[in-house]
Amino acid sequence: MTTEMMNQETLIDCPCGAAEQLAEVFHTPTRRYVGCPVCDLVFLYPRPTRESVEGYFHETYDGHYGAVEACDDRQPVYRSVLKHLSSYLPSPGTLLDVGCGDGEFLLLCRRAGWDCSGIELSEQAATRAARKGLTILPPHTLESGEEVRHFDVVALINVLETVADPLAMLRQAADLLTPGGVVIVRATNGRFHLPMRAPARWIGSQSDQAFHCYLYTTKTLKTLMASVGLKVISLRNSRPSRGPLSPVHPWFSRLKWTVSRTLLWPFSQTLYYATHGRILCAPSFEIVAQQPGNR
Repeated sequence: MTTEMMNQETLIDCPCGAAEQLAEVFHTPTRRYVGCPVCDLVFLYPRPTRESVEGYFHETYDGHYGAVEACDDRQPVYRSVLKHLSSYLPSPGTLLDVGCGDGEFLLLCRRAGWDCSGIELSEQAATRAARKGLTILPPHTLESGEEVRHFDVVALINVLETVADPLAMLRQAADLLTPGGVVIVRATNGRFHLPMRAPARWIGSQSDQAFHCYLYTTKTLKTLMASVGLKVISLRNSRPSRGPLSPVHPWFSRLKWTVSRTLLWPFSQTLYYATHGRILCAPSFEIVAQQPGNR
């Protein structure tokens, strides 16, 4: 998702609501990222509007990335999230996957006994998921108040990096939970990716970014989750993914990405296994937060 495709907001504050001045963290020829000194969130400035973000995913995303996101490389990621979730809710219940794509995570959860539903902005991806027999809710069901059902789990797998307002998304997720229900988030780890910009530039990736509109730390998500009444109960590294190669990019960009992931992915894997998920130093992390009350 590129800012050139989108309308932009120019008068914005950090989603955490802090009034402190934002400082530039880095910039590229086409993008500028700023950081919040209160919650550590790094985000694109100016930021795309909600309408442009939703329009991109509704009409364009599938042709750029959506289909390749269903590749086998994502299966270990989904298994990692489900395993983490199952350690806190071993008895399957109701689950909503927001940004479910083709529904591969939902299929995995359904096989494990979960009663699954999904939401997806991309029409083509939602159609493919529905063809697999999955329940796909209309994209604006959550905010329109049409969905009166509540869920034991709301999953946000690499979704908060791309939404217009992550705090609003977390608030909607929290409102959908049953008492004692949990939100599980997989997010890009800023502590890993920011230092990796140097080797990425070394191989020629001057403006390619892996974290879209937002780059999170655990402090950021703890702050945002606390503000919507969620209590963090678990943090761990997530299984690294090589990431899909989209045919929409020029051959040279795909070559650079192939080289970088060939060099950096073994390093990421080593960190993941060496720490057993205890030290958050992998490219992505998973965070589980609970709604107060008993399940």
